[in-house]
Amino acid sequence: MINIFLCGKSNDNSTSQALLSALQKYGGVQYCSSERAVKLGSQKIKFLIYDCENLPNIELEKGIILFKNSFTFTKKSLIPNTFLCVLEMKNTHALKMLEGTGKVAITYGTSAKDTLSIAGLNDANAIVSLQRNVITLDGKILEPHDFTINLLSNSSPSRILAVCAVLLLSGQDSSQGFDI
Repeated sequence: MINIFLCGKSNDNSTSQALLSALQKYGGVQYCSSERAVKLGSQKIKFLIYDCENLPNIELEKGIILFKNSFTFTKKSLIPNTFLCVLEMKNTHALKMLEGTGKVAITYGTSAKDTLSIAGLNDANAIVSLQRNVITLDGKILEPHDFTINLLSNSSPSRILAVCAVLLLSGQDSSQGFDI
């Protein structure tokens, strides 16, 4: 099972909705927040999403921490070395939390400095660029490449990139693109 911590304000549900919608196409999803716990998809649970405002004490083997833009830095949290951090570069609160930890963050946005960016976008598709090597949760190295996203719903570039980051880091093969 792939553990995903989604950190940010509980009323900021645009990222969680995009993740839930997309991830259930790639395996069963169990979602937990302070408001709700639900299983989506008929497949065996592949993704466990824990939606929280602040990081709890993490005592799990490995996973992904996705910082919503609504995340507010209150205190430093210990992030295990086996957890991968994902954030939009403009998320100054998450950057401040990661400062001095030695953690390498996977960033997404429109800059050439971002790990993931949108190279093209229309109503039906997006082209996403992985701009530097990243290591997935299972230790596989992904080299820079472009891949296609079939847009099944109207989603912002930020949501598209956040979902792509989670799919890539969880080891999903992007050679045939993703449906989001």
